[in-house]
Amino acid sequence: MLNKHLNYKINMKNNFIPYAEALALKELGFDGECLVYYNKKELFSFNQTCNEKLKGHFIKMSNRLCTPLYQQAFKFFRDKYNLLGNVYSNASGYLWEIHDDKGGTHRFDSEYYGDELESGTFTTYEKAELACLQKLIEVC
Repeated sequence: MLNKHLNYKINMKNNFIPYAEALALKELGFDGECLVYYNKKELFSFNQTCNEKLKGHFIKMSNRLCTPLYQQAFKFFRDKYNLLGNVYSNASGYLWEIHDDKGGTHRFDSEYYGDELESGTFTTYEKAELACLQKLIEVC
């Protein structure tokens, strides 16, 4: 049972954005409620009671960095910057693109970004998702 719990916890960590991106989002104004935080670049979780008491102010604590899920980060860019990041696949692998959320004007994609991709694509969804998030941070 303990092994199963540890594996679940390790796999859950992949749902949260990395430290550098969490820090960049904080600098861009992200202040949403998060389930976990980084403390000295290590991911920690805290319980729901703590989360309800803090109401998103965890990000303002000097020794902890609020760490959003990928979906929270992408929602932040849709809401604040009107940019929609999208990861998709083709027969060769995974790609990403960024559009205006309203109107759908194409802004960036993995080909134009100049990524060093194998066969013109990313090998995993997660690599494409992170690259898309990094580009959103860069342009904002």
